Amino acid sequence: MTTYMEALNQLCQPVRQSEYPATLRPMQELLARIGSPQHALRAVVVTGSTGKGTTCYQIARLLRAASLNVGLYTSPHLHSFRERFVFNDQVIPEADFVQGVKVVTAAANSLGRAYSTFEQATALALWWFARQQPDVVVLEIGLGGRWDAVNVVDNTLAVFTRIEAEHAAMLGGSLRSVAWHKAGIIKPGGHAVTVKQDTDVFMILRAEARFQHARLHLTGGRNLPHEKSEALLPLAAWENLLERGIVPRRTFQHEIDFGTLPGRLEQVQIHGRRVLIDGGHTPEAARYLLTEITRLTGQLEPVRIIIGLLNDKDAFHYLRVFDSPRFHIVLTRAPGHRAALPEDLYLRHPFAYATVEIVPELEHALNQADRAPESLVVVAGSLRTVAVARETYGLLPAAALDEAHATRSLFDGAAYLAKLTPPVRAQTR
Repeated sequence: MTTYMEALNQLCQPVRQSEYPATLRPMQELLARIGSPQHALRAVVVTGSTGKGTTCYQIARLLRAASLNVGLYTSPHLHSFRERFVFNDQVIPEADFVQGVKVVTAAANSLGRAYSTFEQATALALWWFARQQPDVVVLEIGLGGRWDAVNVVDNTLAVFTRIEAEHAAMLGGSLRSVAWHKAGIIKPGGHAVTVKQDTDVFMILRAEARFQHARLHLTGGRNLPHEKSEALLPLAAWENLLERGIVPRRTFQHEIDFGTLPGRLEQVQIHGRRVLIDGGHTPEAARYLLTEITRLTGQLEPVRIIIGLLNDKDAFHYLRVFDSPRFHIVLTRAPGHRAALPEDLYLRHPFAYATVEIVPELEHALNQADRAPESLVVVAGSLRTVAVARETYGLLPAAALDEAHATRSLFDGAAYLAKLTPPVRAQTR
């Protein structure tokens, strides 16, 4: 194992687990074999159903603006697996990735236990960050929270974006069960900030905070609208760290430009036409997208929206957001084995008002949009869909295309698909 792609292939070797362990012990044992790097890190951990990656990115931007050294771990990636590991705005070098994979896989093999790709990637991230000696790391939970590999870190602040019912097979299906899993990132005697949540969700977060003797802060208070509470969340996290002396009081030398993450409400011009690209997949993400579309075009202007969803998402409520006469909806197939078939989406989710077209091949749907009459084209539904769109539109540097294509081929290969992802039992408190 000498090259980056060889190391990535090693990290993605198939493992089979008879069940998903409702414990962090295996992850703790793995990290102990590589020096328990999590103990050297001061961490902000973010969970939720929508906007996790963007929130992580914005918190990291605030910390960087204060001249701090910051690690950022997010998932999934768009084009390169290395996007998940960032220190001071730079992705992990290939040589460091190769070395880290060697360290982590050797530790896993010595334990004789099967670890998932995400668990090993998380161990790699913590190992690499500890070597960089950051002031703060910002870590995104992969799935749920309570038993997620990232939660092995004793965070200094838990951050909650909006929580919805999601991942029914993995997190129990009910909103209360999902909230219980996510509430598990609150640590004993710790601190947490949350956006405005549905009543049941907030009650579960509050109960967990009380159980852990932790402090839970509601961003903006009870009377602030959801969207404003969510916009203030990164700043609320920053202020919490500031008030507790976790980060120093420094005056920002210039206005902070958060910009946008690639593939998240990203606006570009393609052949003179406006294109809006968004990989959000939840109903709440669809509502955010609709708000942005309306801001750009008003209430009535016709819009073409190309949608490629995955088969484990809430397609019904996502699609319903766009069932309006102004929308020409093109249902297509997202890349990968988890794609929802556009024909099934059309049959199972009848539309009352929108014009609907089925174009199975995503690349064909994108090319067809070049000749469409609408002035705004939207590409949405999953990060896999928007990744291909960005590559097709030439938004990725040519030098990075080979890595992007090789990475996608690896994750859609037969060996990787042999993995099992058994469900977590639904649990609520």
